[in-house]
Amino acid sequence: MGIELAIVLLTYVLLVVMAYLVFVFTSDKEKRGIIIINRAYNYAYSALSFGVLVIFALIKMPNVTLDKQTTNYLILACKFISVITLGGTAFILNKYYKR
Repeated sequence: MGIELAIVLLTYVLLVVMAYLVFVFTSDKEKRGIIIINRAYNYAYSALSFGVLVIFALIKMPNVTLDKQTTNYLILACKFISVITLGGTAFILNKYYKR
């Protein structure tokens, strides 16, 4: 039941972050929203790429044994970190660009 709960939590957080991004994009000037969204997605993509690279390196190491379930949890954690990075960056940049 742990993996199902993790997927539900990831989906909920993703929906909250996407709703916030839509709010940021449509609430203020269009150029400001585009800058915020682009930077937030670049940071989130970098975090996701780094996480997948680390997981791939762990899989390829001969002295580390990862089963299928552990790998699934690591990938979900990587996605969760990416979504949190996306939301946090959008929130911080929204506060920063209001000045």
